[in-house]
This record gives sequence, structure tokens and C-alpha cells, in this order.
Amino acid sequence: MKSILVPTDFSKCAGNALKGALAMALHTGAEVTVLHVIFPNEGVDNNVYNVFWSDEYMTERTKGLNNWVKKFHRQPEFRNVSVKMDCRIGFPVPAICDTADEIHADLIVMGTTGATGLRGAFLGSTAAGVLSKTQRPLLSVPKQADINLAGNAVLATDFRFKPGVPSLAVLHEMLADTKGKLHVVHILDKPGTDRDAAREKSISEKLNKIPHDFHYLHDRDTAQAVSNFIESVDAGLLVAVAHEHSMLHRLFFDSITRRFAHRLHVPMLTLHDAV
Repeated sequence: MKSILVPTDFSKCAGNALKGALAMALHTGAEVTVLHVIFPNEGVDNNVYNVFWSDEYMTERTKGLNNWVKKFHRQPEFRNVSVKMDCRIGFPVPAICDTADEIHADLIVMGTTGATGLRGAFLGSTAAGVLSKTQRPLLSVPKQADINLAGNAVLATDFRFKPGVPSLAVLHEMLADTKGKLHVVHILDKPGTDRDAAREKSISEKLNKIPHDFHYLHDRDTAQAVSNFIESVDAGLLVAVAHEHSMLHRLFFDSITRRFAHRLHVPMLTLHDAV
């Protein structure tokens, strides 16, 4: 992993995400880019004369970004991490995606705020928008969550596990030194289904050296089943693959995120299918 992008709005959630990103960068040697996006009309009161003050406003926001990042970067354990800062004018979702492409980000790390709105209940509206527009792995970090990659993790799958090479590389690097296990979970709405050995073998080949096992859960409430399982194995990370337009994608990122809003307290790594 060479590059991590961390968008920020200076909130506690964003600060928590930055701390986690710095910790991962320390472990992987990645460079961290911290991005702050200013809305086009921010700092302008729709008065033509105020437009001349926009450069000054940009300078102040950039200074604020530098000072905010320094609060975290000056911590002794993070001082050797390479950090860049970028302050630009635009709309959050396209600006984040464009920046990620420009710096060839291997991973985007975003704090989650429990924002209002159905799709944004867990991911937050901006993170949900980024998720739908990028093919880059996205790690969403709840406000109170720590990024602990040394323990157990849960991969929720419908067995259509075909992540692209970049996504798979990030997963391997994040779990390379885990002392726990990746629990691969498949939710069934009715009992009596046999284990799918062929699909298990296919996933195992992709996971390679990551310690893992398989679980079949029978529950009509997918969100509740995954949430309960995460707690039962004391997992510190949830992994999911976003299949565009698939039933699981719609279910997971619509219904489940709403139900997880007040229940899921671990970071979620979203990978993407191979293009």
C-alpha cells in the first residue's frame, strides 16, 4: 500500500479516521493525503465584492487544515509518516474521487457520522456517494471505533467474491499480520442448504494465506445476523464486496446500513468487483 486518502471536515469522526489511517501508514509505509473540500459558495455572501476575498478565505482554510493535521501528526508514533495536505474548491463526492484518482490512492479512509437520510444512515451521505462513484477500496470508520487489524474480521458474502486486484491487495495487506481469523459468513433465509465446497474453494484461493473459515447462518434478517455474528466472534472489522446493481449491493447498502446505524461499531472495508 503506497497511498491513503483521508477526506476531512474537521469533525471528531474525521479525526478518528485520520488516526486510524496514520496507524496503517506507519505499518505499511504508505503516504497519507488529507483532503478538505470547500463548497464553491463557501465564504462568499453572494455579493460580487466578496468574490475578491475568496483567495483570502482559501488561504485561511488551508491554514486551518494544516493546523488540524499537525495535531495528529505531531504525536511521537506518527512523526515518521509521510503526510500531504490538499485543500480544494468543489463538491465533496467528485472532489474526493478525483483526488483519489490523481494520487492513485490504494485506500480511502472516511469517518462516519451517522448522517441523516436513508442511504446515509451508517456510511454518511458523502461516504455513500464516494462508494457509488469509485472503484477504490473504502474504509469507513465509526465515530468511536478503533482500527484493530490484529484481531478477528468478518467477510459478509453472497459467494460472488470477485474483487479486483487492487481491492484484494489491500485486503491482504491490511490482514497480513493478523493474530485473528477472517470469518467468511454467508446468510441464508432458510435452513437445509448444503455447504458450497466449490465456492468455498474459490474464495480460499483468493484469500490465500489469510487465516479464514466459513459460516452459514440462517436468518431472514441479514443485518441482525451479521451484527450478532460480529459480536459473537469479537470482530474488529467488517468486510463486504460491492456488486453494482446486485441484490446484495442494494440490500447491504440500503436496508442493512439503516439497521446498522446504531448497532455496528466496527470499521467496514468495502471492496469492489473486478471491472
